[in-house]
Amino acid sequence: MELLLFNHQEYERLYNCTNLVIDSIPIEKRRLTLLALINLILGIIYFLLYLPCLFSIWKQHWKNDCYTILLFIGIVDIIGLIITGFLHPILALLGAVFCSYPALIFIVGGLAKFVWVAESTANLVLAFNRCLQVISNSISSFLFEGIKIYFWLLISFLYALFCFCFLRPVLFSGIYFSWFYYPFVGYKEDINGEVSLN
Repeated sequence: MELLLFNHQEYERLYNCTNLVIDSIPIEKRRLTLLALINLILGIIYFLLYLPCLFSIWKQHWKNDCYTILLFIGIVDIIGLIITGFLHPILALLGAVFCSYPALIFIVGGLAKFVWVAESTANLVLAFNRCLQVISNSISSFLFEGIKIYFWLLISFLYALFCFCFLRPVLFSGIYFSWFYYPFVGYKEDINGEVSLN
């Protein structure tokens, strides 16, 4: 995100779409309708199933520190589900590539990286919490009880925020129905590996 906001010259060097003709690859090859519709239907189902689970965890999260961690993971999951279950198939139905909607795809790709990092680190915190609970309840209480649990989640959040702000995002390509670091995948080869290697 730092490239887009504060280092626009480097952003233009790496992500400039002026010499790319999007329609040089026909829309039929960029649009995977069946996969997108399946993904969208599953996204709706998962979203509807997830909401009551998240509500149940929210009601319990004051009772045990692991529920607070699970609530954080659930909220991050919902954000990830909106990206992968709704936005991803919509972009696929449109046959979008990075140069179709560069700002949107860049920001959402950064948000996807945020979600991945926040979820991964929160899962590590949850695993550490549960292992400590089994090994020593007193140590677990010392490290996680009360307001201390929010310190652990703050670390996870801040690390994910750092990655969102300063690491290059993943970028959607309808050609392969996936997210890549290279913005012109399917159009130009990344000879120098400048963007593909993060």
